[in-house]
Amino acid sequence: MHDNLAASFSRSLTRRRLVTGLAATTGGLILPTSRAFGQDQIIEPADPETPIDTAETPTPASTQAPTSVSTIEPTPAQNNETTITTESGGGSTSLYFATTGHNLMTPFLEVWQRYGGETVFGQPLSEARFVDDNGTVQQAFETLTLEYNPAYDDEWAVQGTHMANSVITSVASSSDRAKVTSCPATATDCQFFADSGHTMSGKIAAFWTEHGGLPIFGLPLSEPFTKSKVTTQVFERAILDQDASGTVSIRKIVAERIQANGLANDAAFQPAPPTLGTTTLVKAEDGLRLRSAPSDDADVLVVLPDNAEFIAAGDTTVDWVPGYVDGYAGWVASDFLTEPEELPTLDTADWDLSVWQGAALGETNVRAQPDTTSKLVKTLAYGDPVVVDWVEGEEVFEDANIWAKLKDGTYIYARNIGRAAPVEPTPIPTNAPASGKWIDVNLTQQLMIAYEGTSAIRTCVMTAGMPGHDTPEGYFAINTRVANETMEAGTIGADGYYKLENVLFTQYFTDVGHAIHFAWWRTKETIGRPGSHGCLNLLLDDSQFFWDWAEIGTVVIVHS
Repeated sequence: MHDNLAASFSRSLTRRRLVTGLAATTGGLILPTSRAFGQDQIIEPADPETPIDTAETPTPASTQAPTSVSTIEPTPAQNNETTITTESGGGSTSLYFATTGHNLMTPFLEVWQRYGGETVFGQPLSEARFVDDNGTVQQAFETLTLEYNPAYDDEWAVQGTHMANSVITSVASSSDRAKVTSCPATATDCQFFADSGHTMSGKIAAFWTEHGGLPIFGLPLSEPFTKSKVTTQVFERAILDQDASGTVSIRKIVAERIQANGLANDAAFQPAPPTLGTTTLVKAEDGLRLRSAPSDDADVLVVLPDNAEFIAAGDTTVDWVPGYVDGYAGWVASDFLTEPEELPTLDTADWDLSVWQGAALGETNVRAQPDTTSKLVKTLAYGDPVVVDWVEGEEVFEDANIWAKLKDGTYIYARNIGRAAPVEPTPIPTNAPASGKWIDVNLTQQLMIAYEGTSAIRTCVMTAGMPGHDTPEGYFAINTRVANETMEAGTIGADGYYKLENVLFTQYFTDVGHAIHFAWWRTKETIGRPGSHGCLNLLLDDSQFFWDWAEIGTVVIVHS
């Protein structure tokens, strides 16, 4: 893709929600999802500390007007078509909702399924996000918000969040909230809650019990009251309504709270790619329409340019494929998707170990300076070889400013080239151990090699630190191992994420946070060029090998 096309495409899509006209910590916690472009990093949220429904937060004057409730909320007709099941690297199931553009995984997934699924909770309106002020992870659904706290017992580890007082008072009058001292003498199925001074009975009580009870809904904060043939009862964490036919449901209030708290533009509430989805390329000269539902009659969200990356969820052989492209979630016709081509591998005889060698991933602009406004020098075709150094330049995609400097002093945006050098052991460093297990990290070649003495056991491609966040060179040893790590904002491994869950097979080799680990947001197309905040990113099979093979004390030699 041309760098200028990539720039305009990114700027037109990044950080948008589905809107009318454009479209409508362990133990396997949900994965915050990656971006498909640039350095594959999620946008950090503007206000990660603000929990939903627990405080009144005015919308900042500088924030774009949030999406209306009706455009966030999926329609019943779409709901049956949006859930896609995939298998994550850890073997757990993930559901992807293309209507809202969000993933649902452990531990929220089990609770969501156990207590009624979409019928009770609706679809997710956010990814899981860390809330710093109370140390929990929250995920918003249409009817309520769930939070996870691993410090609590299993029954209470996932529970509903408390609603703001303003919501409670706007629904229930003071007389409805007047406390009582006991159940009426004539009531046979009434339960009295002394802690809140309210009772619960009938079909609302049955619904409350069946779909989660205290952890999900909390205590009743009002007596039942009837308006326009709908009987309502307010609880700490949700509002239950019983219609004239006797059907009980949870009122859908979360979209309104997202707006009231100024969270509509928070990255966790933006559409996200499917967890560990499949990278595909668009092959449509006139562009490919991303639609709001799997139908030719559905609204067109955006037209994807030829050769754009589309992160697909589930089976890519069906007629309509759900998935994500930078800032949008929806469906595309599978006939216009293809797997990325394998780059031609450089012959060993032409391999220059002193430089990084790659090839253009498509028709690619070569610029006089590392920015999209500088003079266009020439254009490369797919597979044209390049020899590069890495520099900082224009941030074409958010938090993605890496450019490749060519031998003649011209520049290519980094995402437009891929590694084409062999995946073979490089010469052993002079300070390498003569025996035992050790790991050779070649930053120039973006290769990691497992050695036993002088015998290479495994060689794999990695992604090391980008310019400005370089992986340190030196003689190290693995000092800490965490099978399933959580990396917080500000740590080296977390890159640009606000909280990074399920970082599998993490092995630290410095005292300041540099580690070898599985990077689920990398793909075969994006691994092999610098892009991390200093850690050594691996694909799943490679990271699991190094986890099983290495141990505390295993030497790590990092060099150019």
